[in-house]
Amino acid sequence: MSVSTRAMLVDDAEIEFLTLERMLRRLPGPKRELDWVPNYTAGLAAMERGEHDIYFVDIRLGPDSGLGLIREARRRGVLTPMIVMTGFGSDEVDRAATEAGANDYLVKGEFDHVLLERTIRYAERNARDLVELDRRLAESEAARRELKIQTERRARAEAELSEVLRRIVGDQETERRRVARELHDSLGQSLTLLQLGLDAMARTLAGGGDVRREIGSLKDLSVRISEEVNRLAWELRPTALDDLGLQEAIRQVPADWQSRCSLAFETHLALDRRLPPEVESALYRVLQEAITNVVRHAGASRIGIILDGAADAVRLIVEDDGCGFPADDAAAADAPSRRLGLLGMRERLSSVGGSLEIESSRGRGTTLFARVPLRT
Repeated sequence: MSVSTRAMLVDDAEIEFLTLERMLRRLPGPKRELDWVPNYTAGLAAMERGEHDIYFVDIRLGPDSGLGLIREARRRGVLTPMIVMTGFGSDEVDRAATEAGANDYLVKGEFDHVLLERTIRYAERNARDLVELDRRLAESEAARRELKIQTERRARAEAELSEVLRRIVGDQETERRRVARELHDSLGQSLTLLQLGLDAMARTLAGGGDVRREIGSLKDLSVRISEEVNRLAWELRPTALDDLGLQEAIRQVPADWQSRCSLAFETHLALDRRLPPEVESALYRVLQEAITNVVRHAGASRIGIILDGAADAVRLIVEDDGCGFPADDAAAADAPSRRLGLLGMRERLSSVGGSLEIESSRGRGTTLFARVPLRT
């Protein structure tokens, strides 16, 4: 057992020093030396020097308070065990000593060397426990600060990533718009002129059935190419999205898809205003990808599209009656392309602050809920 080898008493009565010194000599173990100072100022100076293993402090130091001395020493970082010496004991004294930072207290004239030795052991153990508690609290505080720093760094990184993603999506839509216009305006006009030229050549040929048939075949080919160019231009960037808004662009979706698949479309469109261009683009691309997934993977016969908006958000719902997939496996391990499609939808919505939820189960179809908050 480790015991104190050097102690100090802070008391304005020398008789208390002599009494305590005699009692310390009776304790078993190594020799114990006791120093004495008579007042608050000398006691605080000695505590700050840190030359003692334990302090005994009278609860009253003339005009000053021994509890005040302990409180000030603790405030200055002194962690050495401290025992209050008092003329009477009570729960109030115990509570006040503890609140001041003392480790225990002794009532003058009511303790012997056995109780003194026990109190010293308790005070030392209590002081060690408090130091360990302070150390753990300091470590916890340091960990909390580090966690806060890491959280802030991650938030900044996510914000920067979101901004980069938003810019990439914006650049993609700008390029899509440019290519769609080139296809529609430049190449589309050229194909129209080609068709007109072929018509003129056919009219000027009096005979030559084979040549006329060949011209007719070329004209049919140019018509098909023109239709394919228009389709590609629409898929890249429907003009209605820029000219009329999201709702009208979605209204034209069934006619565009029904020429290529047997899906029956049901639409409920209740959006009463234009949205920011980036929001319209994101929701339209989500709808495109959702329909593509349904056509490729769902085996559905019907698809429903709901678009509505409130003051603070816009909502797009796409539901089908296809085969579905387990709700806890939205990644759909058997369909890598579906995984990529869902990831792309989430990224697009994330770029405008939106979110995507999916409800699905085997044999019961799939429902996608896309929501984008709107700035007021």
